[in-house]
Amino acid sequence: MSIEVKSKDEVWWVTTNEYNLDIDGENISVRISENPKSTEFFEWNETTGWEETDTDSGLMMKVYEAWSNGELE
Repeated sequence: MSIEVKSKDEVWWVTTNEYNLDIDGENISVRISENPKSTEFFEWNETTGWEETDTDSGLMMKVYEAWSNGELE
């Protein structure tokens, strides 16, 4: 058998990073999932597990700002 790869192109990707953060003395676990079309933020809930969350207020707003500024690298 002979296989020749003529080309290989990445057409889709998803990256999910999990962070355990201390924000002003409060511990929070978050996941940030990125793909070519969107970024989603998830927060750990002891009762229900990972939940997609809003980043417009509270601790998640701080997480979003830190992520946007490259501070979570």
